[in-house]
Amino acid sequence: MPGPELHQGDRGEDVARCQGLLNRDGAVLDEDGQYGPGTAGAVRACQVKAGLPATGAVDAGTWAWLEALPEPCPDIATRAVAYIAQEEVTNRAHYDAVVAAPSYPGGASGITIGIGYDLRFEAAHFAADWGDRLDGATHDALAGCLGRQGTPAGVAALAGLRIPWDAAWFVFTRRSLPNYVAQARAAFPGFDALPRLCRGVLVSLAYNRGTAMQDGTPDDRRREMRDIRDALAAGRPEDVPPAILAMQRLWPTVRGLRDRRAREAALFAEGLNQQNE
Repeated sequence: MPGPELHQGDRGEDVARCQGLLNRDGAVLDEDGQYGPGTAGAVRACQVKAGLPATGAVDAGTWAWLEALPEPCPDIATRAVAYIAQEEVTNRAHYDAVVAAPSYPGGASGITIGIGYDLRFEAAHFAADWGDRLDGATHDALAGCLGRQGTPAGVAALAGLRIPWDAAWFVFTRRSLPNYVAQARAAFPGFDALPRLCRGVLVSLAYNRGTAMQDGTPDDRRREMRDIRDALAAGRPEDVPPAILAMQRLWPTVRGLRDRRAREAALFAEGLNQQNE
């Protein structure tokens, strides 16, 4: 049912619920219950789409439009969808200012577009995923990067190209995430019996690390993935957050990945707690 009228500066559970609904449309907000400028901007953007007055305040018409939005990926919680997107692009403002341009993350990666879409490793799916989402010139320019390791020169050759947010969100939610859901479901026993927020954490791991259980390295970099698999197979989901945190050993000096694992562990534990309430 529609909530109360909301304005910038408001706080509380109704604001958090509104943020969750906005995330169905790709707002990529923290559901923190604080109606700040980012939430107000997301409200205005949705109001424009809905043909409503773009006031930035949530009224009955805005509530009705938001509540009619479908879940972006029904297998996992919308909050988890937004979380994975945040890890890739930070927020909408950062996407528009920086991430909309093709980039090269380094190492073995290819040129990356949209929400973490690697053209080296997604070459076989590129035409189906993006063919009707990009203009011809952009499509043709990116096609030259398919299957290849990225380089700074390769990024420079794409200067001026931008991937529209709506296209990036569509491919992320309709193409990429279903693939990673399938990978997580195959890798982790009892996937579908878990709360949707917990499932989203496992999809985040698949998105960021893949689902391989062996790699033959001296430091056994897949050990914790097996620990998660085995804990779920044994019916001990409470052992998953410690296993996720244990992965931090792999990146002793990489704060971003250490923090990501900590957030994933906390989200998984929260999902279990919600189930038990």
